[in-house]
Amino acid sequence: MKIFKTIIAALLVVCALFMIYTSYTAKDSLPGLLERMDPQNLAETDSQMQRAKKRVTDGLMEDNKEKTLRGLERYLNGFADKLVIDTQVQYELFAYQNGPSMIAGGLLLLVAGIVLILSAYCKIAQARRLGIHVLLITVLFVGVYILENTVGANSMLMMVLKKGAIYALVAVAMNLLNGFTGLFSLGQAGFMLIGAYVYAIFSIETGNRAQVYQYYAGGLIQFSLPTLVSIALAGLAAAFFAYLIGLPVLRLKSDYLAIATLGFAEIIRAVFQYDGLGPITNGSNLLRKFPVFETVLFPFAVAGVCILLIALMIHSTYGRAFKAIRDDEIAAEAMGINLYHHKQMSFVISSFFAGVGGALLAMYQTTVQAKAFTAAMTYEILLIVVIGGMGSISGSILASFLFVAASEWWLRFLDNATVIGNFKVPLLRSGFRMVVFSVVIMAVVLFYRQGIMGDKEFSLSKLRDRFTRGKGGAGRV
Repeated sequence: MKIFKTIIAALLVVCALFMIYTSYTAKDSLPGLLERMDPQNLAETDSQMQRAKKRVTDGLMEDNKEKTLRGLERYLNGFADKLVIDTQVQYELFAYQNGPSMIAGGLLLLVAGIVLILSAYCKIAQARRLGIHVLLITVLFVGVYILENTVGANSMLMMVLKKGAIYALVAVAMNLLNGFTGLFSLGQAGFMLIGAYVYAIFSIETGNRAQVYQYYAGGLIQFSLPTLVSIALAGLAAAFFAYLIGLPVLRLKSDYLAIATLGFAEIIRAVFQYDGLGPITNGSNLLRKFPVFETVLFPFAVAGVCILLIALMIHSTYGRAFKAIRDDEIAAEAMGINLYHHKQMSFVISSFFAGVGGALLAMYQTTVQAKAFTAAMTYEILLIVVIGGMGSISGSILASFLFVAASEWWLRFLDNATVIGNFKVPLLRSGFRMVVFSVVIMAVVLFYRQGIMGDKEFSLSKLRDRFTRGKGGAGRV
């Protein structure tokens, strides 16, 4: 069995290296490929063919892959009858046109080969499980990347995936506070606002500040920070405000805490639009021209790392203390847990990741304005947490993507009037989508009282055991 796994792993590694090498060399071989497709040099006598070929070479010289691919497609479609395209040329064209996807697929095969070798020769169960998790994460990222290169970065599916990843992070952060610690807070939109503004303020390039802060003489801050540093600073700013707010409000409980944090969010929204802070926040005007992500992998990676950190903390001694406070504060205090200290820690950490989520949301929207961070945004996140399950990380992640897909994509057709022949479908008009969406949410809440996942987590071992029990029990009487 070990020899068989070794052979399969070796084949996977060889295929991976071949795909990666072919993809990297495809760009350099394109000029020669263009010459081989036109061995008689017909482009010299055909002005239209020469212009089409020049578009391809211009894009290649500018290192603009999108422009090169667009020109190459027009060149092939317009002059296919004059070009010589054999099997070798077709393969090289495929390698160039699908280079990023081939590199991603090669990396997936490489990881799969390494995991297979690990499963064959490593006797440590934890290492084998870690390898399987790494493989699944690689499958996820490679699948998303190939999908992005197939359907386009600006497609509706990619928009849903980007926003779903951001909302998943914010929902898990809120679940840390509401679901795992038992603190009912409604200040999530306020901390997201702080994160979005801090990121935008510190990441706008110096040359663009005069245009962005045109009513405030270019603004007060005249420097810019790298993207990742600005995102981390956004989280730290939200955590700092959470620490200050938590000093008085964490003495409150239940509805009083929710009202206090909701009031804080509304105050922050008004303060950031105050003209006196215009040189920093740009007043009620838009903040724009800051770096945004060009691929869906960026919010997936940032959100994934943050959610992993939250999960690790929940499974630590601090996480067990949070759960003890949620279940019974008196018993937790009797066991020596400092209630205020742990509540403040949960509040600050949750706000930090909400600030990071706000920075990602700013990158997704490409502009920042305080009036967009209303209480309705907090209610959306709270709804996601409830639908996914209070106290379930995987439930919050799943519910985030379902919520965004249903509200932004799947039910869009309900807002358009539809006529079939001479029959006009009733009720279909602008706004009907939200009515149906509300009914769907009510049905989910009624049939899943504790949410989709409840307080459970998705587990490969539990899924495997369920299938194993099913097979084992099939033959029993």
